[in-house]
Amino acid sequence: MTRLDQLIVQGKQALADDEFAKAVELLGEVYGDERSFENNWLFSKALYQNGQAETALTIAREFVGEYMWTTEGYEFYFDLCLVASSFVAARRLALGSIDFEKQENRLERLKEAEEKARKENGELIKKRARELKHLAAFDAFTQQQIYQDAQLLPFEEYFDAAKQVLIDPDCLPLIRMTILIDMQSLMVDEELTYRYIDGKNYTTKINHAGNPLTHPAYEAARDYLQEVIGQEDPVSSELLHEQLKLEFNALFPQIDRVTDPIAWMQKDIQRFQSIPDNEERKESSDQAKLHELVYHFLSILEV
Repeated sequence: MTRLDQLIVQGKQALADDEFAKAVELLGEVYGDERSFENNWLFSKALYQNGQAETALTIAREFVGEYMWTTEGYEFYFDLCLVASSFVAARRLALGSIDFEKQENRLERLKEAEEKARKENGELIKKRARELKHLAAFDAFTQQQIYQDAQLLPFEEYFDAAKQVLIDPDCLPLIRMTILIDMQSLMVDEELTYRYIDGKNYTTKINHAGNPLTHPAYEAARDYLQEVIGQEDPVSSELLHEQLKLEFNALFPQIDRVTDPIAWMQKDIQRFQSIPDNEERKESSDQAKLHELVYHFLSILEV
């Protein structure tokens, strides 16, 4: 048995004996040496049991995708979000439950946790909601911190304040973009007004727009990229794929305006490789203008 195996055995025994501080010490050392999903879960569990839910959630986020693959992992991560008062993430998980009974149960538990938070931390919740609603009054760094703190708000307070951010031209564009995608993932089924990358306000039912990274236009562009560059130059392909994801998040919720995703991807490749336009597939005038708007929008985010 290796030293790491011994630490794991001792850490599990400490958990079984309710010696949670000892378990944190032992399993933290394990995770420091070997950052696997299994060790992440053990360390997160020890932190959770030791009353350190916020730290446990921070650690668990490193493997959030893996937690989503099993019912047990999904439930553990949802519980972490509830106890850590990460209510926006908890709502997203509850609504993402495939089993209707589990969804109803999780939404009810979330409602109870939000009510408890309002009773115990009412003034803090009001402060965070007020800061989010008046986000533009703060500098860029503070805006980002306020947005992160707002993830701890109950949904009603978050939604009410976020609606103001969506139409405020002085809020960070990245935060407006992120909130729009939040609203879609939180299945908000009412009309929302938002400021788009063209500087104009639009009104739509955001829940009807679909996920930007499962949209057929995105999938067609991604598949074309993999076909023409993926095997030949994996590094460039990965960089272009990350760029494509940013572009389609920026396009949301008006992704249907991309009528020729292949031409879109060809333009991205030409730009990335610093080669002049060729005669493959020209973008339409409308799509080309939209593409330039996206480039400009993303260049602002990089400043």
